[in-house]
Order: sequence, then C-alpha cells, then structure tokens
Amino acid sequence: MVVFGVRHHSPACTRALLEALVELRPAAVAVEFPADLAEHLPWLGNDGVKAPVAVAAAVDTADTIGRGMSLYPFADFSPELAVIRWAVAHDVPVHAVDLPVGAKVDGDETTGNSGGNAADVSDMISQDAWDARVETMSTGAPWRAVRRAALAVGYAARASELSGGPRDPRTSAREGHMRQRVEELVTRHSSDGPVFVVVGSFHAASLMGEFDSSGSMTELGEFKVSPVTSSLVPYSFAQLDSRSGYPSGIRDPRWRQLVLGVPSPEPLGPVVTGVITDVARALRSSGHPAGPAEIGEAVRVANGLAAIRDLPAPGRGEVLEALTTVLAQGSVAGHGRAVATALQQVMVGDRTGELPSDAPEPALLAAVRAHVAELGMPTQERSAAKDVRVEPFGGRTGLARHVLLQRLDVLSVPYLLDSTAGTTRGLGNRSYTATVSWRAHTTAALNLLGSSGVSLEQVTEMVLLGRISAAEGVHAVLEAVADAARTGADNALCRALDALEPLEGSLGFSAAVHATELLGPVSGSLPAAALLSADTRDRCAATAAQLAGAVVREVQGVAGSDDLADARLLGRTASLVEAHTTELTAALHRLVDHGSPLMSGAAVAVLDRVAEPRCGTDLEPRIGSWLDLGARAATRKILERRLAGYLAGSSHTWTTSGAVDGLVDRLNAAPDDLFVSALPALRGAFDTVSPAEREDFLDHLAAMLGDRPDGDLDVPAETMTGFATIDSEARHRLAALGLADVHFAPATRWRLILGADPEELPPTASRMASTLDELYGDPGADPTGATSGRVRAGRRGNGGRGGDRRISVRTWSGDIEALFGADQVQEILATAAEKGRADALLGPDGTGTLDPGSVRPSVELLSTVLGLRGALSESQLGMLRPLVARLVNELTKELASRITPVLAGLAGSRPTTRRTGRLDLPATIRRNLRHVTEIDGRCLVVPETPVFLSPVHKTSPWHIIVVVDVSPSMETSTVYAAVTAAILSGIATYRISVLTFDSEVMDLSGLADDPLSLLLEVSPGGGTDIAKAVAVAADKVTDPTRTAMVVISDFEEGGSVPMLISRVRDLVESGVRMLGCAALTDGDTSSGGADSVTGVSYNVGVTRQLAAVGMRVAPVSPVQLARWVGEVLR
Repeated sequence: MVVFGVRHHSPACTRALLEALVELRPAAVAVEFPADLAEHLPWLGNDGVKAPVAVAAAVDTADTIGRGMSLYPFADFSPELAVIRWAVAHDVPVHAVDLPVGAKVDGDETTGNSGGNAADVSDMISQDAWDARVETMSTGAPWRAVRRAALAVGYAARASELSGGPRDPRTSAREGHMRQRVEELVTRHSSDGPVFVVVGSFHAASLMGEFDSSGSMTELGEFKVSPVTSSLVPYSFAQLDSRSGYPSGIRDPRWRQLVLGVPSPEPLGPVVTGVITDVARALRSSGHPAGPAEIGEAVRVANGLAAIRDLPAPGRGEVLEALTTVLAQGSVAGHGRAVATALQQVMVGDRTGELPSDAPEPALLAAVRAHVAELGMPTQERSAAKDVRVEPFGGRTGLARHVLLQRLDVLSVPYLLDSTAGTTRGLGNRSYTATVSWRAHTTAALNLLGSSGVSLEQVTEMVLLGRISAAEGVHAVLEAVADAARTGADNALCRALDALEPLEGSLGFSAAVHATELLGPVSGSLPAAALLSADTRDRCAATAAQLAGAVVREVQGVAGSDDLADARLLGRTASLVEAHTTELTAALHRLVDHGSPLMSGAAVAVLDRVAEPRCGTDLEPRIGSWLDLGARAATRKILERRLAGYLAGSSHTWTTSGAVDGLVDRLNAAPDDLFVSALPALRGAFDTVSPAEREDFLDHLAAMLGDRPDGDLDVPAETMTGFATIDSEARHRLAALGLADVHFAPATRWRLILGADPEELPPTASRMASTLDELYGDPGADPTGATSGRVRAGRRGNGGRGGDRRISVRTWSGDIEALFGADQVQEILATAAEKGRADALLGPDGTGTLDPGSVRPSVELLSTVLGLRGALSESQLGMLRPLVARLVNELTKELASRITPVLAGLAGSRPTTRRTGRLDLPATIRRNLRHVTEIDGRCLVVPETPVFLSPVHKTSPWHIIVVVDVSPSMETSTVYAAVTAAILSGIATYRISVLTFDSEVMDLSGLADDPLSLLLEVSPGGGTDIAKAVAVAADKVTDPTRTAMVVISDFEEGGSVPMLISRVRDLVESGVRMLGCAALTDGDTSSGGADSVTGVSYNVGVTRQLAAVGMRVAPVSPVQLARWVGEVLR
C-alpha cells in the first residue's frame, strides 16, 4: 500500500502522483471520495469530460432540509481527478473509500460533507503556507520528495489539531471508514500489486497507523445511510475560485492550471512573465498606466524574492508580492484596487467545463420536475398554463408551493406568469392565486443551474452564497437578505447577515427602514421562516432591533426631504423602533418644527399614531390651521406638501383619524374664496393617496355629506316649482345687495378635493373638477380591487369631455383663469410641467404656454424643463430655450446678489485718487480728516480728495474642485451647483474645475462659467459611485495645500463606503481642504442646523464617518458654500 497525502487542487501533488503511478503500476486505486457517489467515477475518467467539473449531491431525507448539501469540484490540477483518469485509461480498478454522503453520524449535527471531500489540511493551514512548503519547493523535485513534503504538512496540522482536544465525530467516522475500505482492498489485491491510496494529507497519518482514530470497525455497519441525489455537472474557474462563495475552492485556478504543465524551474520563467504581462494588459484596458518598464521590474522583483527565499522559481506568492510592490506601490486602495481587480481577472480565468453528449441528464432538472408534479403544478412544456391557489400559512402543500415559486424567482427561472400576491390597504395578502406554466425556457434555465447543485434548495443556497460574496454596496446586500429570507435559505441568510452587520453605520434612511422591515418578519410571520433554524430567527430579530437605532439616527437625514417615499417610510417607523421611542419622539418633534413641509406633516401623522401627549392636545386645530396657507400664492405649495406628508405618514390610518376632523371643520366653515384658492393644493395633496382610501374617507364623512339621493323623491311638482321660485328671488335680492356668492356645500367641497362622484357635482363645481382632472388625471385602477368606482377622473362624462381625451392647453388655461383666478394660471401650468406634461410648456401650436416673462422662476420648474430634453424634438427644444435661459439667468442673478458680497475682498485692489467705480470709504475719511465742518451742530467730513480702489488682476494659487452628484435624487442640487460654480468662476482669482458623476465621471470644467450650457450637458441618471468621483478629482490635485474640494452629494454611496472613506482620509492627510455638501439647496439655513434646510435628504451614517476623517459635512446653501470658500482662500 502506498498512501499519497494531497491537498485538493494541488498542481504539485497532481504532477507527482502521476509520476508515481507510472513508476509503481498499482493493482488498484483508492481515492477520498464518498462511497455512495462511486457511480460517477467512470464518467470522471471519460475522455469526453473537460474539466472543471463537479459532482453535486443532496441527501433526500425530509429531516435534512438546509443541511447535507455537498459539492465536489475537480480541475485538471486536482490529484483525485488525475488518479481517476489514469486508472480508467489503464483499466485499473478505482474505488471511492470515503464515508457516504448520506451517512448519519451520532453526535454530528450535519449529514454529508458540505465542504466537499477535502476538509482536512485546508482547515488547519493557510493556502499561502501550503504554497510555500509544497507547491513552490516541489517544482522540478522527484515525486517522493513532493510526497514527503505534503505528508509532513499533514502530520504537523494533525498534531496541532489533536493538541486542542478530540476531533469531531464525523472526521473520526470518515477515517474509520476509509481505513476499513483500504484494508479490504489491500487484502483483496495482496498478490496483484500495491494499492495506491490518494487522501488528504491530514487523513494520511491515520491510514498509515501513526495516529489513533476513534472510528470502530464494528460500528461502521450500524450507520444509517440515507439515499442521495447526485449529478455530474459542468463547472467553471469562476466558481472554483474560493472567493466565489462556492465550497471546496482554491484561489487563482488559472495560475495553477499554468503551473501544472511545468516539470522543472526553467520553463516557469515564461509563465511568470506571461501572467505579469496579462495583468499589465488588463490594467491598461481599464485606463491605468502599466507598460514594459513595469512588467520588467515586476519580473525582476519576483525572481529576486525567489532567490532571497532560496526557492527554485517564483511561486504564486512571489508573483503577487511583486505585482503589489511595482504596480500598486504597496497600496491596498486607489490604484491598488485596480491592480487587485486585474489580478483576479487574470489569475482566476474564464475556463468552463464540458460534459460529453451522452452524459446523464442533470439531476436538478429531474428533481425540480418531480417536486413540481408532487405539488400538482404543470411539468410539461406543452401543457397549458394553470391557476393554482397558494396558501403559505395553510399547510405543508401551500408552504411548499410558495417556497418553490420564491426560489424559482430568485434563480430567474421562468415559471410564474402572473400572481395576485401583494397588499390590501397596506397589509400583505396571506394567500394568492398564481398562474404557472412550464416552458422551454424553464428547462433551459434549470440546465444552466445544474453546476450549482442537484436540488432546488441546494442551488438556491449556492447561488445566493455566490451573490453575497460578490455583493458590493448596501442595496446588493439587502437584496441578498430579502432573497435568502423569502426562500428559507438558512446558510445564505446567515452569510448575508454577516455582510450586513458591518454596513450598519452606512445605512441611509430608506435602507435602514427596509432592512428592519425585512428582518422583523423573519422571526415568525414570514412564510419561509418555518424552514429556518431557531438560532437564525433569533439572530434576525436581534439584528432588526439593532438596526432600529440606525432608523432613528437617519431621521435627521430626511428632515428636508421633499420625496413622498421618505414620508411614507417615516410613517412606518413607529412600529419598528419600539425600543427607541423616546429618541424617535424627540426626532419627530424636531421634524415638526424644522423639517420641510412634507416631512413636517409626516411627523405630525406619526406623532398622532403613537398618541404623543405633547402633540395630541393641539393636533386638530394645528391641522385645521393649515388651510389658511391656501390663501396666498406664496404658501399654497406649503399647504399641499404638508398635507400630503400627513397623509403619507399616516400609513393608511388617516381616514378614521380624529385629527383630520380639525381640517374637516375648518374647511366646511371656510369662505368660498379661501376654499377656491386652496382647492388645487388640496386636490394635489389628496391625489397622492389611493382611490380606496379616498372612498373610505367619503364613507367616514357620510353623516356630513348626507345620503346619496336615489332620484325617487315623492314631492309634488307644484311644491318643487314653488321652492325653485323662492330660491331664484332670494338669489336676485342677494345679487342686488352685492352679497351673492357661489356657495359650495361641504359635500361638494369634499367631492372636489377627493376627485369623487363627479356626476353629483353642480355645474360650476363640475367645471372645476374637470379642470383639475387635467392636472391630476385619472387616479388609475386600484390594484387591490377594493374600490367601488366613486373616485375616478372627473373628465369622464363631464362637461361634454368624454373618454380620456385631454382638452387643449389654451382652453385649459382659460378655464383656470375663469374658475380659480389669473394668479393660478402660471402656477398650475408650471405644476403640470413639473409632472411631465410637455404641452403645458409648448402649447398646442408649439409657441409655448408658460410665459418666460411672467412665470415664477423655480429650481423645480427648471429641473422639469431640463428633464424633458430626451422627449422633445430639436425644434421643440429651441422653443423652450428662452424659458430655460430666463430661469437660469434669474436664478443666477438672485444668487449672485447674495454670494458676491460674501466673496468681497478676494480680488486684489490698490488705493488711487483716479476715479473708479469703487470708493474706499475708510481711506477717504482718514485722508480728509482736516476738512471737517460743523453744520447744524453735526461734524461733517468734506471729501476734497476722495480715494478710490483700483482693481489689481492677480492670480491666486488656489484650485477649487467641485464634484457634483447628478444621480436622479440630486436634480435640485445639480442646478444650484451649476449656478454657484458659474458665480465662483466669475471671480478671476483662482482656478475652478467641475466634475459631474453618477456611476461614471464627466469633466465639465470648460463649461464652469456657463451654467446654461453645463445644465444642458448633464443627463441625470444611473447609480452613485462617489469613491470613483473622488479618485478622479484627486488626479487633478497638483498642490494639495492650495486645493479645496467640494463634494455635493446626498452620500447614498452605491459603491464601496470603506473605499470612499479611505480616499477622503488620504486627501485630508495630504492637505486638501474637503467640504461635503449633503445636498446644495437654497433653503433657510439661518438656524445653522441641518434640520432647517428644505429640500435636503442625505445619509447621516456615511456623513458622520466622513466627518471623522476630516471632511466638513453639512447641508448648505449656495451662500454658505461661498462663505466657506472665502474662509479658505483668505
């Protein structure tokens, strides 16, 4: 018997044992491979199999859900695959001697070997240590020397492990089983020749009798062995790499493939040079410098390291160290990250295995088809689509159907066609109907997933683990958490939680709320929670409680938000942060007092829901008083946003809240002129809630509105005629006295506000409803099916304007003026433009409806006009240019009048008696103190010789770099940044650069002095990679001590937060002055607090981390930004 101890995926061991096999010519071969997977040995040795491949296995018993999943990958440099191929080619019997995958060992919690068949020395010694002791030293060495080196490492690891106490039961059982099977083979082939045994070097000592094992021969037959489902599937180098998340992998498989064919030190030189050249080529293709000089230096360093360490040739460690030293200059950030990316691309490789055409069908497809059939769902490609009822909480079958559909969805397997799953008035449906169909795409998708496992459960775990390992950023991790939770993937969920916990300090408000909501139901209310272990559910509950603190922290970051999504999220916080009620209440009170109108209203709603004493006593009159804001044009928008925030923050409870009664009472008693003035704002606020909620509110007001008439009034015609005559006479008398008014009854008012019951409105009110419907349109179909149709677009069947046809903008503007007043025309048309209605800007004949000379300039309107660029023709854009130009000019003038005084004194000047445009008043007074006269008892200085200031043109060495986030959430800040940059560039004392970024970075420094051209060049969209933008900006720094960098962003980093922090720290330490504008807005910042800034939403956690490394971070106005620039330059 010859025992060869190996490490899985070892080129040195593979090459050495092939030499040993040729020399020894054994009678039989035994490999460390599960005995119940022996049927795959002939296929592994088949000439048509191209590595890498893998054997995937899963235990079939019902009590091993989530456990017992195994994956055994093989590459050309895997010793086990090499010996199997040799044995099959030379007709030598090959035996699998490891413990069966399905064996249940007493005292062991798992079934099978989830880590593959090499859970030995790899657990006890690092990859780098093995490379140094075996791989590099064995290049060109005889096979016996390689065998001794590998066995020595295994012996050392085993001795170290035994010193720490007894081994786990499964390892002992595996060694006992292998020893028994090897002894049987030795006895059987004692007269034929040696038995060649290939096992992990950790287990080799047990087979050679050097160490005792607790495995008993008599106990082996008593093991309960469950059946398994297994399959031979293609694999890839990307999956084989240990960083992929798949088990039994190894770092840098392509490097090992190249080394496998090198028998002596001499040929290894070209391999090292080739790998270093490939890395340099990858760097150059990504835009980083790397040329022949760097390649030559890296090769020299690698050879030098090998010589110093007395190695026959450079190994993987020496190559990596040389590349890190030469190309990355020892840095792990910045350029070092690019080098690491290139290294992974070159050293991992893109090779994919192949199976012969006659190989068995992947077990995954058969397993899924059988499971689907068991659940009574279609399994044939030509079968018709079928509606099935899914009741996740209604029993085992309902849960199994739900989990199956969730797993197929996560794996992107097309099977579900339609579903009624969703929410009803904020509450999730506990059951739903699914329309499913098995199609050709279903079969193809499952075949592609065959390399990840043999059961849907196993594949889901493997795919999710891979996604988690590759996840970058908070959103990717949260998506993995959600997918793992809804599919019951226990191991993947634990790994996702491991990835989420370090990101807690970087979670923004939206991410923190979503994460807390994701993990809360995992404790029991999520259907798939039944598949998770109790420990995992407890951990999810604990993590959710911890994340609640992040929710409270991030409330400050949305204080100035004008996004309805943030208001709705705020409404969901009350039920998430029970352990932080005091902190949340304090934060909500700050929002009420200092937040934007939207968030202030949402905070009132949340305080109402939590029955906060400080707020409850005056809540009704507070909400009622909001109606007074509708009287003036300057405050009507505040009314709309504050009320919209309250409705959004109430989380569907506003329809029955007593606090709304204050608004009801105030509105019912308001004079008609106030109601008509506020009506567009009120309709806009209630348009943000669903038709079902508005119908509920109508029912709530039934007592006030009265019963709806049925048209069968039993009143004599003579009596009705008399009533009409009296009403007409009274009307004429009031008109003669100047007291006539169009009276809107409470029922009419609320139908106008809610966009409901248009057929029951009187003529004037009907025209108003139709006019407002042109702005807000049809509320749309209610996805819950909970409405009765009372809330619908007023223009349907109203005023002769049937169907969905829109009236012309000219007619519409005339109706607005007649019904709501001339001061509302431009305001309503501007709101329509902000909602994306282009004809409100262009008019029916393309001449434009919004008057550039009379429209009120606003950043919101300018952002909307700029956002229409992609939907308009060049001729239409030409018509809009005067409007855009006027908006930009007005905003620039307004800001310049405030910014220029702040920067006064930056430009150089000298005194002169020659008349200029600037009088030096202090110098004039000092020079003319001798010319003083007294008039009416007052001393006056007579400036006989006035002193003026003559400008001196000089260039400052300062360089201002403005980095602007142009992702969709930053539209307002982009406009302010462009205008502010133009104003700053007008002061010719320093150099200014402007970079814009989303997921890519654009240098627009040439347009810094032209805000109109700059804004027309920017196209908001994409993700947010602040770290990349900071890196590009850093390349523009020539003199760090004379550079100021302004990063304008909400700091919702879509890339790596640690990388961003590292780059900012490096810039600060180099001397660059760093300012982070957590959005740039022209809100009122007089109080100096972040909460007083309107229009601001930012990530508090990330900004705190940036502040800790030296960046000044705050939401600021353009004036405050200019003041900071002035402080720096002075």
